[in-house]
Amino acid sequence: MPDTPRRLVHERTISCRGYARDDGLWEIEGEFLDVKHQPYTAGDGAARPPGAPLHAMTLRLVIDDDARIRDAASTIDHAPFDTCPAAAPLGAKLVGMTIGKGFMAEARRAIGGTRGCLHVIELLGEVAGTAFQTLHAVRWRKVAEARERGEPPVRPAIIDTCHALKADGPVVAQKWPEFATEHESGGE
Repeated sequence: MPDTPRRLVHERTISCRGYARDDGLWEIEGEFLDVKHQPYTAGDGAARPPGAPLHAMTLRLVIDDDARIRDAASTIDHAPFDTCPAAAPLGAKLVGMTIGKGFMAEARRAIGGTRGCLHVIELLGEVAGTAFQTLHAVRWRKVAEARERGEPPVRPAIIDTCHALKADGPVVAQKWPEFATEHESGGE
């Protein structure tokens, strides 16, 4: 890859997993880890050796088939300041919210800024995306059941969320022709 010699200084790893639970709910968990690969001084003034975590936090959401958050918990196991872990319990303020359009704005209002932790909010975005992928089969089952009942189709929320899924593109025309729009001249 790179031609110029280099050395690793900082590494950020975000890992998320989605699980089907035996009680019919879904559990989505995420981990956020920042590691410095050189000696450093943390925000609290403590000297830390290479490989010591700067940030290590977790977030777990329990959601139902409609992506409504039934339970939430977060931990802050490593942080640069002694006061950071006090923001961890705020994950419970997510209970009752639904992951979907406007979710991140609602979450930021509840646990963002000085009420929470920037990195937990960053992790929440990844966990929400993982929840969306985890519930993929549920969404398609609901669409099929609605069709069987003769209900009119509902426009998939994913339309117009990216270049590939633009309403006037070939993917939407093939997968959801009833929601496809004409390509406008002079477009993007």
